Amino acid sequence: MVAPKIKKIVNQKQESNEDKLSSLPDCILIHILSFLDTESAIKTSVLSKRYRLLWTSLQCLDFKFHGCSVDRFLSFVNHVLERREHSNLSMFRLSLKEQVNSGFLDNCIAYAMKHKVEHLRIRAYADEHSPLTLPSLLLNSSSLRILRLNNVSCCSIMLPKSLALPGLKVLRLKNFVFSDENYNGELFLGCPNLETLILNKCSIRPDGEVKVLDVKCLNLKNLEIRHWRSPWRCFDEHMISVNAPRLCSVKFQGHIPNVDFKEDIWCLDEVCIDLYCPTACAMVDVSERRRRTSEFCMSMLHQLCEVKSLALSLNTIEILSAIPYLQVYGPSIFQNLRYIKFMAEDKHTVLTIPINTVTPLLEGNVSEITILDLDDPKEQQLLINIKRSRINVMCKDAMISIPIHVMSYILESSPSAELLIVELPKGIVGQDLRRKMFTRKSMYWHAGMQ
Repeated sequence: MVAPKIKKIVNQKQESNEDKLSSLPDCILIHILSFLDTESAIKTSVLSKRYRLLWTSLQCLDFKFHGCSVDRFLSFVNHVLERREHSNLSMFRLSLKEQVNSGFLDNCIAYAMKHKVEHLRIRAYADEHSPLTLPSLLLNSSSLRILRLNNVSCCSIMLPKSLALPGLKVLRLKNFVFSDENYNGELFLGCPNLETLILNKCSIRPDGEVKVLDVKCLNLKNLEIRHWRSPWRCFDEHMISVNAPRLCSVKFQGHIPNVDFKEDIWCLDEVCIDLYCPTACAMVDVSERRRRTSEFCMSMLHQLCEVKSLALSLNTIEILSAIPYLQVYGPSIFQNLRYIKFMAEDKHTVLTIPINTVTPLLEGNVSEITILDLDDPKEQQLLINIKRSRINVMCKDAMISIPIHVMSYILESSPSAELLIVELPKGIVGQDLRRKMFTRKSMYWHAGMQ
């Protein structure tokens, strides 16, 4: 009677040690492998016979140059494309850090387009004397939904003058220079269903005939312009003209571009502005640059006055402080604004404060407010006070400081605002101040702090 029991126990142990992952259907295993880059996915073929040919059915191909020799990398990519089954692709990514022949790039893109790829990402590094010309299969694709093109050098990819991509939803261009050679105003017209446009480190070539980048996308919902690179001397003549009445989200980062919104945007939910100005450049009058940047920023905010949630970085707030009398721009420009957010570059914690908590400070009724979070078992406290011409927000080891006239203008211009969301970067708060925060009994408010 003992032997059968032992045999049963052994069988149960063997069943528990079975490779349950390998017993899954091919479609699930292939989906799991799609989260790996292609080289890593192929390495799983040595695990067992079950995995030997699974990679040939991958619908996501991700080729990233890892620093091996260029010839070895090109050989690997060509080998994969030759042996892969001829099924459609959902994603194709090629990321290069070394210069390659444009013919190789052309073959890779042609392969992806022949297999009706939906998401194409190309980071190209080609000889500037022989840049990649995008094939007609790409320019007229009906399957493409997401297109991300990144020029390692500004001359690796020739930007087409027109596209015919009716299904394209997302377009991201990085390191492109718009000029007479590649732009005639029709680039975005061939993408009637485009919903997200991201221009990163792009510019208009100085001293050329092209002065305006025309973005006419009637279904565009999200617009991001990051680190616009047109020279400052061309700021007045170089413009981005936006005709997108359905915009929901607008984000600017880096040096401010000259943007003109042609229509009121009634469904605008979110605006995020994170501006920079040079601080140590012998060729630039820093104070004049800050003043003009702040003026253009205010002009842009007036164009985006229907926004419901406004996020400003601390750098942007400091730039706005270059205008001593913001009230000249008129009160109550943000009639629909509900949420105001101050963003920190090195976020340590996030606090949500009712607007009516800050109002008594700005009205001069009190000089300090201590907010006690009753929902926090540790009774976290936040101290807001006015010192000189700035309003300080402090919590334990984190703090920010904002010019009073900027804070006052923003709140006065937002009659419907409900919450102030503050990102606090980690800083050093003195022991005396920390002790004061936890012992002072001046004026307590309850706040839902996150």
